[in-house]
Amino acid sequence: MHLIEFFKNDKKKNINVSEIWIVVDGIKVSGEKIGDFFRFPLIDSTLTFEFGIKTNRMEFNSGPFKAWILNTGSNITLGKLTRIDKLLSVAEYNGMEKSDDGYDFFAKRFFIADNQYTIDIDDFKKVKRLDYLIINPGSGSYVLTQKTVKLKK
Repeated sequence: MHLIEFFKNDKKKNINVSEIWIVVDGIKVSGEKIGDFFRFPLIDSTLTFEFGIKTNRMEFNSGPFKAWILNTGSNITLGKLTRIDKLLSVAEYNGMEKSDDGYDFFAKRFFIADNQYTIDIDDFKKVKRLDYLIINPGSGSYVLTQKTVKLKK
């Protein structure tokens, strides 16, 4: 079973999934809604899958991913960032100064989704909107995919 959450900037929002699917070997398989969760059939462990979702006036497609990421159940987090300048950077959180080693790296790494995850955003001052997808199978590792939707003029 898969739990899906949606964040706009740093706020958790209600999610309205209009469509969710995976593509395995060119075959599209829709997710089945069961209460607050979604379910997909098990995927052969030698195969990969593509993931897609339409929700909250956005669509996100990503992959390929290895089957184990989905076969064990997961937390799926979707997000839309439109106020990147309001996010807390790892550098700021740690009180780093511009002269500190690693500052440039950690100044572009931001906390997202109730501070559960971090995301690296190059040239973040130019980004007006960035969408992301996190699939976390709960095994200590997760995959994060991001796409810049709109740049500032």
